Amino acid sequence: MRSWSTSQPEGFDAGIRLGQFVAADMVVVRLTPPFPFVVVGSPDYLRERKPVERLGDLRQHACLRIRRSNGSIAPWSFVDGNRTVEAIVSGPLIAHDYPTLLGAAIKGLGLAQVPGPLAKAPIAEGRLQALLAPFAVTAPGVFLYYPGRRQAVPKLRAFIEYVKKPISDVAPSIRSPRVRAERTARGPAGRGLLPL
Repeated sequence: MRSWSTSQPEGFDAGIRLGQFVAADMVVVRLTPPFPFVVVGSPDYLRERKPVERLGDLRQHACLRIRRSNGSIAPWSFVDGNRTVEAIVSGPLIAHDYPTLLGAAIKGLGLAQVPGPLAKAPIAEGRLQALLAPFAVTAPGVFLYYPGRRQAVPKLRAFIEYVKKPISDVAPSIRSPRVRAERTARGPAGRGLLPL
């Protein structure tokens, strides 16, 4: 795909990001519904520490944090009634992605605030416990985005049409051995997209 960039790395026509981080002048395509950001901790970690029932209780805990693409460390965000609260937390790990934070929380390194869909399976399996649910902030979801000031290149238009299809329409082709073999021969999927 042809490159476009202002504040993004060179060589990309489109990106995939959480909705709150997409610039207002971008054209967006929704990839997921809105979802909560949940605070999670492993049963082993929580067993020997003070319960987490209020936002202020986080001061007594190791909180695993994420570094944004601009280099800053993201605060944890919550809702308390009608207001948004940002908590400056501290802990032993700063990661660049949510799967790393989730893995560290499962290992008992501390608490993590991660997208709800990412934590759903470990919570259901009992490897993590959800905390502070009444204070969970809702993210607008994940979006594909690209600049709208010029026509999208054909490859990008085709990809946009593909991601707009319901998963039930896409799933049979993903399971097809022929399609899998073709994708393997062409190289890794998703090249030309920015990570979350």
